[in-house]
This record gives sequence, structure tokens and C-alpha cells, in this order.
Amino acid sequence: MKKLAVMFPGVGYTMDFPLLYYASFLYEAKGYEQIHMKYNSILFDPDLTKEEKTLKAREYIWEKVKDIDFSAYDEVVFLSKSFGTAEAGYLAEKLEINPVQIYLTPVPRALPHIKEADTVVIGTADEVYPECKAHFDEHGIQPMYIEGADHSLEVEGKPFESLEILRDVMRYIER
Repeated sequence: MKKLAVMFPGVGYTMDFPLLYYASFLYEAKGYEQIHMKYNSILFDPDLTKEEKTLKAREYIWEKVKDIDFSAYDEVVFLSKSFGTAEAGYLAEKLEINPVQIYLTPVPRALPHIKEADTVVIGTADEVYPECKAHFDEHGIQPMYIEGADHSLEVEGKPFESLEILRDVMRYIER
């Protein structure tokens, strides 16, 4: 079985951070080929507006995937964090494919892309939680809510609780 996982990090939350590092480790152990998006240098370019950063990041992403035959894979997973959630949803629609979508701490721009069957994880202490929860409730989306967790899915001042959350999230997203 041929499997592909495409990882979309957040702004400043790169593949070296716990959620994405261990997700990549998990999918590697399960035999998935992987593509890691690395657009942070674009997102931190002080000479670009927010809109220009998004457009340049999308151009970068497109260049990374435009020649991939997604139909050659038995399973395709788009795993995204924060900023990457909007880009993963956008890319799936642009490519007209239906990957397994795993959205970790989605941003409001991602909400129109999230479907009932998608896997979503968000903390109740995330600043966008109220807006996301209202959207999820309205559209019948059942995320994994993590009580007290922030946008990094950590609980401030509680490292062991944060490690337990990391373990629980990895089990939740395991394919």
C-alpha cells in the first residue's frame, strides 16, 4: 500500500516542534512517504504584506506538489497546524482531491474548508476557540477539544499535562 503524508506547519511552529515532529515520526513508522512544507522564511519576510506572504507561501506549496500524481497513492494525508490548516484545505480544493485532512489548531481562514469527516484538534484556551467552536457546532463537526490547552496544544506551566496531551493527540491522529 502506497501512502503519502503532506505536512503543513504553522507560522513559527515548524516541523521541529513537538506536534509536528512526533506526527512525522508516527507517519514515518507507518510507512508513509512524506513531504514537509518549509515556508517559514516567506512568512517572516518583513518586506511582504500579510497577503503577499500568503500568496508566496501558496506559490511555494504549489511548486512542491504540482507534479505529484496523487491518484498513485492508496492514501493521502494532509496534516496541518495553524497557518497550514488554511493552506491544506485550499490546496485540496485546488487539486480537486479528497485527502484525509488532519487539522491541528485551525485558524479561522481554514474553517470553510473543514468538513464533518475531517479530524480536528483544538484547545479551549486557544484564542480562536470561540469562533472555531461556533463554526463546528453550526456545521456538525466533532473536534477533539482539549480542555485548557493553548494554540500549541500545551497547558501553560504544566509540562507533564502537556506531554500527556501530545500523547493523546498522536493516538487520535494515528492512521
